Amino acid sequence: MSDRLAGRRTGFCALLCVVAALSAAGCAQGPRQAFDLAAAAGTLPRAERGGPGLVVREITAAPPTGSARIVVREADGSVFILPEAEWTAPLPRLLRDRMVEALQRAGVAAAAYGLAGTALATDVRRFEIDVARNVAVVELSARLMDANTGAVRAVQSFVAEAPAPQHTGAPAVMALTEAAGQALARLATWARAKV
Repeated sequence: MSDRLAGRRTGFCALLCVVAALSAAGCAQGPRQAFDLAAAAGTLPRAERGGPGLVVREITAAPPTGSARIVVREADGSVFILPEAEWTAPLPRLLRDRMVEALQRAGVAAAAYGLAGTALATDVRRFEIDVARNVAVVELSARLMDANTGAVRAVQSFVAEAPAPQHTGAPAVMALTEAAGQALARLATWARAKV
């Protein structure tokens, strides 16, 4: 009986050691840097434009891209998450805010909420660092549709890339922000011509 109790105590002590080691490892990691895609909307002054408005619907993105984590794709196609950096909010929410800003700068009366005759629905196909090619890749699929009936009026995909020789931290995020800015500028120009 005492041998069995001693064995349990040894197992319990070993479990405590593992938990303590994992806790220490978690504490040893520094805080993640948070980024917000602020430069992606562009720096040009807003162009005022009257006419019908455009409602930008919630953007969809498959996991892990739909989270606040930053995605890196390895040469073999596997995906991992940057451990030291993240977005300040889930990517679809950040991207929607920047998209509204880019549209407004292009002269489109765009908003995330409200009543308008036309809606913009967007899917994120890729938003990642491509390690094999050392580039940041952003691919968006956009649909302009009747806000009331859902009838699709126009569909377009936008792909943009930016050099990403470094695959971690702020340099990787800046490359993604640059690619996002290019994609959003093209999307805004397209939407302005269609609305």
